Amino acid sequence: MNEVSLSFGAQRHLSATLTLPADEPTARLGVVLLNVGIIHRIGPHRFNAKLARALAREGFATLRLDLSGQGDSGMPHEALPFEQQAVADLQAAIDHFQRICNIGRFAIAGICSGAYSGLAAALADERVVALWMLDGYAYPTARTVWNRYTHRVREAPLRTFASWTRKLVKRAARAIRPAGSRSASQEVWDFGRRAPSREAFGRDVQALVDRGVAVCVVYTGSMRWYFNYPQQWHEAFSEFDFVHRVRCEYLPQADHTATTLATQERLIRGLADWLQGTLTGNKLSPLNGQASAGP
Repeated sequence: MNEVSLSFGAQRHLSATLTLPADEPTARLGVVLLNVGIIHRIGPHRFNAKLARALAREGFATLRLDLSGQGDSGMPHEALPFEQQAVADLQAAIDHFQRICNIGRFAIAGICSGAYSGLAAALADERVVALWMLDGYAYPTARTVWNRYTHRVREAPLRTFASWTRKLVKRAARAIRPAGSRSASQEVWDFGRRAPSREAFGRDVQALVDRGVAVCVVYTGSMRWYFNYPQQWHEAFSEFDFVHRVRCEYLPQADHTATTLATQERLIRGLADWLQGTLTGNKLSPLNGQASAGP
């Protein structure tokens, strides 16, 4: 395994780490990893670094990228809005990766915000042939909502009912309070990314699958409020053709930032096996409707 730090982009403001297999002159597939939120490209609990080195042992070249303004990467002189800039950065990474390693096919693996950016880049760049998304967009069903509340009642009935009572009292108080008496500090603002509608997301995934892109979605127990049972993917997108062609894994014992070594090993092995299956034309069973083993 060989690792080298890179700077590239039109203004050389992007920083990345390239990890190459030791014994293979040409990797079969290039894998691009990116930031999780504002975490440096090393990943939460060094997950990206561990993943890149494990994939190198499997014969994959990996580029760990810091998006503009994150980690070691600077901002371009005329930055685009965040989502557009992320796609531009990923395409610049793929351009450089292709140029120095002579690789023509790429996978993007992203966690949370990285999954969102990976999806956008995959839609924009036909060199992307595989997309792995951990805890990306999730679309609850009626069963999700039922599980959400019954789980809480089973785990802590008294605390749950007390919490619900307090919320009802607060809502009642807000309802009878004159609108003009609400202070600016009490307004609710959402500075997060707006998720696409279920239909829009479904059309995007369908477009990728129709193009021949292998797609794998993984949800952890940290997403329980939004994704909390193995069949949810199938039920949420039952009208789309892709629903049986996308691999979906639900890992209720895993957490969003892969804190435990067991979770890291499970995710790394799962991604490596899925990529190997993608290369051989066997994109592995979708797992829709089945609980995944392991953490």
